[in-house]
Order: sequence, then structure tokens, then C-alpha cells
Amino acid sequence: MKTSFQKKNLLARMLAVAVSVAMLGGLTACGASSKEPASGSAPAAGDTAQTEVAVGESGEGSGTETAAGDSGVVVPQFEERVSLDVVAFVGRGEADGLRSDPVSKYIEDTLNVDLYLTGVTEADWPSQLSAMMADGDLPDIFLLSDPTKQLPMLLESGSALNLEPYLEEYAPNTVNDPAGRMMLEAQRMTANSPDGNAYLWGMCKGSWDDGTVPTCGHYIRWDVYKEAGYPKLESYDEDLLDVMEAMVAAEPQTADGQKTYGCGAWFGAGQGWGEWVFTFGLGPQEGVNLIETTGRVLGVSTVDSKPLENNQLTDPEGIFWRAVRFYNRANQRGLLDPDSFTMTSDIYEENLKAGKYMFNVPGWMSANANLEFNKTEGNQKTFISLPSLSGDAEDRFGNMYRGERQYVVNANTENPERCVALLDFVSTYEFSRIAWNGLEGQFWNVEDGEPVPTDDYLKVTKDDAFGVETGVNVYHHFCGFGNGTIDPDDGVAIDLYQFSPKALDSKMNDTVKDFISHYGQETQADVYRAETPVTDAGMYISFGDPEGDIASYVNEINAFMGKNVVTAVAAKSDEEFEAARTKMIEELQDNYHVDEVFQYFYDKAVEQADDVAKLVEMNNAIKADRE
Repeated sequence: MKTSFQKKNLLARMLAVAVSVAMLGGLTACGASSKEPASGSAPAAGDTAQTEVAVGESGEGSGTETAAGDSGVVVPQFEERVSLDVVAFVGRGEADGLRSDPVSKYIEDTLNVDLYLTGVTEADWPSQLSAMMADGDLPDIFLLSDPTKQLPMLLESGSALNLEPYLEEYAPNTVNDPAGRMMLEAQRMTANSPDGNAYLWGMCKGSWDDGTVPTCGHYIRWDVYKEAGYPKLESYDEDLLDVMEAMVAAEPQTADGQKTYGCGAWFGAGQGWGEWVFTFGLGPQEGVNLIETTGRVLGVSTVDSKPLENNQLTDPEGIFWRAVRFYNRANQRGLLDPDSFTMTSDIYEENLKAGKYMFNVPGWMSANANLEFNKTEGNQKTFISLPSLSGDAEDRFGNMYRGERQYVVNANTENPERCVALLDFVSTYEFSRIAWNGLEGQFWNVEDGEPVPTDDYLKVTKDDAFGVETGVNVYHHFCGFGNGTIDPDDGVAIDLYQFSPKALDSKMNDTVKDFISHYGQETQADVYRAETPVTDAGMYISFGDPEGDIASYVNEINAFMGKNVVTAVAAKSDEEFEAARTKMIEELQDNYHVDEVFQYFYDKAVEQADDVAKLVEMNNAIKADRE
């Protein structure tokens, strides 16, 4: 039977309730009847059995009756077909509802479900979720864009399922996978659960890259750096600016005659996203994460998650202000594109693809620019991530142990067992490979025990139409592992299109070879491990909602910084910059409780020392087992 959620047009519902939700002061409990057992009790036995299935072969019946295969994936067998509503960060090439792509059909056949899928992003989902919570009509499984705020509200209204009673029987793959157990253990910790039970389910564990394309990196056009004569490049604060200047001199115009710059930014995007290059433009490259939840007052080591003892917004030589000063000095020297002060990120990325900038931070934008460059036959233009310039540690080979995206099951779902089985199935390494590459036999095959992409696959353009036809990338943020994660069974990254040995060889132009040779190594990944003492990273601290007035103080700090920090970038001299910085720091201390906020979060971080130590131990055991 289809639920009331399924019978309604989601978009129409959201628009209809969006006006009224603003007037509601709190959540109303879901009114639907529930087949879910009381918290902590065991689920009904049901008519299920567990079977190992042959996972994801194109053109073969991979349904619930499939005999045991060699994949090792265990799928509970359900006799009755049911409908599930899932709201997730997925591809949006098709209209919401039943999808036609082969990967969706594969999921449905394997778990004997009709999967009604609604695609959302983290930008548009929060207001929609608020409307749905107020209306008391939630889907079976749904994304939480801000779990520290949203989970307590769901628990208060009785709308988030306690997963614990279902894990052993309906999530066998996760509870038997060391990475899965670590994810669940993290969900039980105080920062993520009020009672030690797991309510959240993390997707996209592991890494988004193989270490060669970090999410936040110092990328330069290595082909131009080579042309400029490999000028000295040993520091972020000074050498990188000199290098950008030499590179602009070597290539002052793009192929179509546009002026080039050392770098650009998208300050025009405003508070938060517009300040991204300050938050992530230096910290990860020096082994520090600036925690956005804290208003960026707190920095945490990427090596052991210990909190730094200096307030990042009041220390003029801290990570945050050094990044701001870098862009100010680039602006003073004419190396910063003047349009950066009004530009949005989409315009910035188009400029990057056009070859206007010599330096970039977001890894995905560097990858997209390289794809654009490679459309020209014989291309040598290439953005390459540099080893850490100034640090002894960097966030390069990361581990999103808890999962980058968090999902919950509706406590009032009629099918809690099937929901948990779905989460477990899509969280396997095997399905993650299918999510990123499609079903086996279409674009990849196993050869001598190793997954190998086809030649045609490495030449395709991945877009919405391709996803509808093949299912590739539809479930990019509703699968267990990020695309750069190494499958421990075969030693190959999940994403064969980007990170398989064959794919890496196909992208190995003379520029990449020159980079590797310059550092005297065999592979690009070897360069980073050789040049920086610590390249493995983990973030084991989690922060719940602040108590008392701290939440308001954080919002006020963010608003103040978002409005004023760019004025420091625009300063015309070092003296003017220092004066602007000093004024902002003093104002933060006098009027924005910045020291109180820092102490609050620093103490919260210290309180988690035992939990952090446990997660570090689990992660070290996983690493030791795979070495």
C-alpha cells in the first residue's frame, strides 16, 4: 500500500506548506499508525532469510531469488513487495518517483521494493524538511542536512527510528565491516546521540579522492610553472605569491585573449560560501580543520583531533587570518582578479576552465577545469595539487569514518526492516562501485580479480542524461563510500572512471609526468607521502547544538565576519590590512563574545578525548589490517 506521502506531489506539498510552517512554533508528532516496535525492543520476526547474492551484473537477474555468489554481500530475503519513499542527495535527471535507470531497478529487484526517489540538495532541503516535519508526513528514509539541529527535533517528535534493534538481522554487511562498525560506533557517541543508540546512518564514508585530487588543495597550473622555470616554492605566505606572479608573466593571456591572474575568488556569494577560501584555503594543507560549527574560532588537528589552543579569529597569525592576508597581498600585487569581490562561484569556475587563473583551491573545480582542458587534443594544461608548502601534516588521504551525509529512518514507517536493509545494501563496497560506475558488464569488468573500466567508459561525458540511461552517479551521495575509497578486497578505488589504474594512466600527460619527475618519485601519490611527514587525516570530534546563548553568539560572529572580512582583503597596503584586522579582532572581543565561544567549544572538544581515542584505535586497527 502506498502511503499518504507517496500519493502527493512532493513539490506541490512543499510549496503549499512552506507558507504555513513559518507560523508554527514547534513540531507536531506524526499521526500515522506505526508498525515500528517500541524503542529498544526487537522487531517482528517476519518472513525473511539472509542470502549472499551475486552483485550487480548487467543483463542478469539479480533479484531476491539469486543463488549465493562470490561477492560476499548478504541480503535479507523478503517475500512481500513494499513501497519505500526515499529523499536523498541523488541525481536529478529524472522526475521524482519511480526511476527508470538500471541501477534503481537493480536495487528494487534485489530488495523486492518499489523505490520512490526524491532528489534534493543540501541548499534546498532544510526548508522543505521543516515543512514536512510540521505537517507530520515524512518519507521512510531521508537526508539530514544539519543533523546536530534536526535530529533533536525529530527525536522530540518521535520521528527518528532507533536503529539498534534492526542492525544485527537487517544490516549484516555493515555490522561485519570494520568501517561500518566504526560508523555506527560514532553515531552512538554523545555528540551524535542523546542516549547511546544509533539514530543516524552515515553515507559516503572513506574519501572523495585517491590523494591526488584533495577536496581542499593548493592547485597550480604545473605546465605554466614549468614554463616559468620552476621558481622557488617552499612557503604559502610568500613564495606562492611570487610563483603566481612569475606564472602570469609566463602566460599573460588565455588562448582567446583574456587577461590572466594569479587567482580569483567568489566573495560575491556572500556569508559562508563566499568565505570558503579563508575557511579551507590553508587549514587542510597545514593539518588543521577550522570547525564551521564553532564560528571558525576553533581549529582541530587533522592528525589526532586535538583542539588547537589559539582562537583562530583573534590570533592574527592563526590559520584564518593568514589565508585572508594571502588574498589581500594577492590583491595588492594585482594577482587577484578584481571581479572576485562581486563574482559568484559559477562564474569563477567558468573563468578557471577558460584558463584565467594559475592557482585554485577547490579540488572538484580543478578536476572540472582539467576535463575542459583535455577536450583539446594533445593538451598539456593541467592543475596539479602541490604537497604541503608549510606544514608537517596535511589533510590528503582522509577518512570520512562517520560518513559525509547523514540519513535517518522515519520512526513511523510501516517497513522499518526494509528501510534498514536498504541502507545496509547501498552501504556496501560492491554497491558503491555500482553507484559510481554502473552495473558490471556495461562499463567495467573484473579481469584477473581486478575491476577494469572499458575504453569507451573512460571517454564518456557524465551528465544527467547519461545517469538516466545507465544509472551511473545517480546514487553518488546515497551509497556507502566516497568515490576515492579503496575497496579492501581488490585494492582499487571505488570510482573506476577517475581513480582506477587504467584511468590514471589515461590522464598521465607529460605535465603530470613532469610533476612526478620533479619530485623524484614513481607516482603522484608517492610525491605527497614523500614530501609531507603525515598525510593521513581524520576528524574524530563532533559537536552538537551549542547550549544557552552560544548558538546566538556563533550566528552573530558569522554574520559579522561575512559582512566585514572582505574589506580586509581590499586593503591597499599591509598597514591598512593590519589596521582592518586589528579593528575586527577588537570588535569581536568587545561585542561578539568570541573568547567565550572559543572556550565553550574548546572545553567540549577536550571532553570528547575518550571517544576520540576509541575512534582513533578503531581506525588504526583498520589501517593495520589492510597494510
